[in-house]
Order: sequence, then C-alpha cells, then structure tokens
Amino acid sequence: MNCRERVLTALSGKQPDRTPLFLFGLDPMFAIQHFGGDYYAALDFLGLDTFSVRLTYWCGKMPTAAPLTMTIPMDQATGGGVFAGWNGIDEFGRVWQRGSYTGGALRTWDDLDRFTPAPRLEERTPPLLVKQLRERFPDKALAPNVHWGPIGLTMESMGHLQFCIGLYENRNLIEEAIRRRTDLVMTYFKYAEEIGVDYLVLGDDVSYGRNSFISPTDFRQLAHEAYRRIVGSVRIPVVWHCDGHVEGLLDFICECGFAGVHPIDTAGNNDLGRIKKKYGARLTLIGNVDCLNVLTGADPAAVRADVDRCMRQAKQGGGYMLATSNSAHFGVHFPSVVEMYRYGREAGRY
Repeated sequence: MNCRERVLTALSGKQPDRTPLFLFGLDPMFAIQHFGGDYYAALDFLGLDTFSVRLTYWCGKMPTAAPLTMTIPMDQATGGGVFAGWNGIDEFGRVWQRGSYTGGALRTWDDLDRFTPAPRLEERTPPLLVKQLRERFPDKALAPNVHWGPIGLTMESMGHLQFCIGLYENRNLIEEAIRRRTDLVMTYFKYAEEIGVDYLVLGDDVSYGRNSFISPTDFRQLAHEAYRRIVGSVRIPVVWHCDGHVEGLLDFICECGFAGVHPIDTAGNNDLGRIKKKYGARLTLIGNVDCLNVLTGADPAAVRADVDRCMRQAKQGGGYMLATSNSAHFGVHFPSVVEMYRYGREAGRY
C-alpha cells in the first residue's frame, strides 16, 4: 500500500498493511529550527502518511503560521507559532494578545455581520499548493485541518461566558452565527474536494478536561443540523476533531456521519481502549499518544511505551491512525515526536 491507500483504508474502518501516521499540526517553530522553514519537509521527515494542507486565516493582515514567511518576535508568540504576531480581533471576532486567544468580541447582530468573513477560497488554500504537493509527495494523503467548527468557533467568537449566557438570553443570535459558520465550512469543504484533497478534518473544540462546555442536550440541538449539512456536503470522509472529553458525545458524532474522531485527548479523561470497543466499528480512531506528559519529555523509552499502549488498545482490526493527543505543539520535545513516529512505523505493522 502507498500512504494514501493506507490512510483511506483506515478511514473506511478496515485494516491496512500498517497503522497510518497522522499529525494534526506541527508548530511552525520546529520547521524553522530544523528545516529552514520548509513545513512539508518537516512532515516528510517524520514519515507521516498524511499531510495537512495549509488553510490560512487572518487577524488584521497577519496570517496564521506567519513565522514561516516573516520574522515575528518571540514575545509575540506566547501561544506558539501558529498564531504568532496576532494582536487584536481576527476575522471571526476572536480577541488575541501576543499570539494567545483571550476572548470574544461578538455581542450583537451588527457584530455578526462584521465577523462573518468572505470565503476567499483561493487565498486560503491555493489550488497550486495542492498541485505542488501532489507532484512533490505523490503518494501522501492530503487533508486540510479546518478549525472552523461552527459550535466552538461561535463560542470563541463570543467568549465562553457570553456564549453560555446567550444560550438563554440571545439564542437566536447564536443559532444564526452557527448557521453562517456552517455555510462557510460547507463552501470551503466543497472547494477543497474540487481541488483534490483526500479527506477533511473539522476542528470543533466544544469540550475541556472532564466534560463538554455546554450540556450534551444543548450541543445536540445546536450541532445536529450543522454537522449533518457539513458531512453531507462532500463525498470524501470527514473527521471530527475535538479536544477535551468526548466519550459522551460519540454516539451523536456517529449519527452525524463522521468517519473518524481525533485526538482522543489524554488530558480529557478519554479511555482509548473503551472507545475502541464501543465505537471502533463505526469510527476510525486517531491519536491518544500523550503530548502533555510523554512527548514533552526526553525519554525515548516512555515514548515507545505510550505508542505500544495505543497500539494495544486500538490497532486490532484496523480503523486506527497513530497521532498525538492533540498536536506537536510548541511545548513538545521534538526528538520525542521523531521517535514516536519512527517507532510507530515499526509497531504499527499488521
């Protein structure tokens, strides 16, 4: 099998020749430090089977992953390299200071008009980029990570407290914001499918360490139509990404037609083995190698032990892709990430 075949086999719930290697995102700082800013050379060095395709959005004139194309002072990268240099209000209404999210500015219907961005599809993901990646890495699976999930993005645009108050005092505004963000996601998904990506990842962070930010009932009511429309808008697989605790939401995620779930956050009290037993026949599981405690350390044996744990809990029968429990964020020890994927290629053979 080549990489693309391996990934698509896993996403269909079947057993490939080896567990595919996936990474939601690599902090741009690592590409700068080790690969001269060549982000895709960094992904290739890790031996990944699937590459994330760039999707750009802006805070003023500052794009995501700005350090790859311009010099950003380190004191403006407090949240890592993805949002480095972001200060002010981004196009969705989220407030940033020195590269870290601090709250939301969306309060009124006028604000919603202001913070409903234009699609700008070819600026966000140029067709030429996908063509160049196909030529440079012909066997890799390609997928943009679209962190515009309509529930989490609306929550962040308003700020978590205002969102929760709005559920009772201004629910119509929240529902309209979710509808508009859903429309934007669908527009981008259709475009991404047309330019030749293999699958899509919808990032919608609606949970924290022990539970969802809102009740499962509210989540279901707000997300049901949005998710069904998004998944149904394309013919290629869609993976749901959500940090935090997700076990209580996965029946609903299956109902909506998602092909897989990522990252099965270790900080979210998720049990990979239990999820595999209950949902392994309906969802491809992606992730769970601990990037909070294990990959931030410099112990290769601990890294291999955590990879072995994930393989033992989720590899059998296929339908699993090895990945971190979130991303390769700026706090990980890069050699530990390298060892994770090196050993994953060995331990993932069927």
